[in-house]
Amino acid sequence: MDLNKALVSIVIPVHNGEKYIKESIDSCLAQTYSNIEIIVVDDKSTDNTLEILKGYGEKIKVFPVEKQNGLGNVINIGIRASKGKYIARMDADDIMYPDRIEKQVEYLENNPSCVAVGGQIDVINENSDITGHREYAQNDKDLKKNRFLFQPFAHPAVTLRKSTLEEIGLYPEDMWKVEDVKLFLILSTKGEFANLPDTVLKYRMTFQTESQSKMVEHFKLTDDMRKWAIQNLDIKPTFREYVIWYIQKIGVRILSILPPTLFMKVFELSRKILK
Repeated sequence: MDLNKALVSIVIPVHNGEKYIKESIDSCLAQTYSNIEIIVVDDKSTDNTLEILKGYGEKIKVFPVEKQNGLGNVINIGIRASKGKYIARMDADDIMYPDRIEKQVEYLENNPSCVAVGGQIDVINENSDITGHREYAQNDKDLKKNRFLFQPFAHPAVTLRKSTLEEIGLYPEDMWKVEDVKLFLILSTKGEFANLPDTVLKYRMTFQTESQSKMVEHFKLTDDMRKWAIQNLDIKPTFREYVIWYIQKIGVRILSILPPTLFMKVFELSRKILK
């Protein structure tokens, strides 16, 4: 451990992740930044996940969840057990590029007003083949401009300043499935956002009907979060944002009847156009 570098805690929630968890953890262990701790929070897996995790011995720290209570609760268990200055989010089926942590820590160390930094991502399928690429705005102004309409980050690609998380009470636990939406809305009032121009993560997405239905449900829950933000945070949508919000509502209803693969293609295209 390099004591001259800030410790980074990589927090990975997992539930029945035997298929991809090894790829995920191995990519964390292959980071060019050495001062890390890997915290895996197991959310009552019933497959071979725990046996795979045991194989890593002291290279990782494993914390079992006693009661399923949403993603926010699971992540918070990992954050509370962490010792790092920064919290790097990671999902159990995604893959980090080797220099992700090094580049994100460098940015956070050089920009103390930044509370969260992400990056660009490649999209991969169930075979880990790259099937697409997502670009995110990089500077704080552009990210805040669209914070009411779009997620500023790919959630598993973001590294957060732990002190700011502690200031706001860590991840929200009262909004299942849209914890990250509420988190980023709150964090946007606490400091600056940034995305690196570099591609930092391979984000796994499978085009299945279940994924499609989850995306439609996620949008509806996000809609509720927007209403909450208007009432509780100093975020006032512009006329342009209200118009796009209405278009999104109509669009999701139409897109939901499309075949899954076509749904995703149209969704990604509309995302680029509306931004």
